[in-house]
Amino acid sequence: AMRDELKQIFKQFPEGVERLIDAIDVKKLNRIPICDIDPLDKYYSGRVVLIGDAAHATTPTLGQGGCQAMEDAEVLSSFLISTNISVVDALDRYQKYRMKRTHEMVLKARERTAIIYSLKDSSVTENWYSQLKGSEMSGKILKGIAKNLGSSCFPPQTGMS
Repeated sequence: AMRDELKQIFKQFPEGVERLIDAIDVKKLNRIPICDIDPLDKYYSGRVVLIGDAAHATTPTLGQGGCQAMEDAEVLSSFLISTNISVVDALDRYQKYRMKRTHEMVLKARERTAIIYSLKDSSVTENWYSQLKGSEMSGKILKGIAKNLGSSCFPPQTGMS
């Protein structure tokens, strides 16, 4: 049943995909739910700070989980090294600096998940995949990546507050 379902989902893909599906040992397949957490209001309390998935777990659809964790570590370390006030001041600056970007990533990934894995309307998913096949969409993806990379000053300037 699972193999038939996969073949149905990927029926418009090249022939090689069907051969891969035929080669799958369905007894070893797992279905796992794709989850995230709602954006948090704060990333620290006292001298304890959350980074990465602990602060902003997201679905894997943007491939940003590990990237965001590394950005967190770089930003946090920059603020801790540069503070001349207190650790709590550095944590507050980290939270202010990272909150908007990480919230946006969680929500963008959630939107993408609803499209890619639409359970309500399979035509939404089919439309998204067909758009990916066109060269125009490829350009949009590259522009989106460039926009994400250029959307903030990185690493943070230590004089920010």
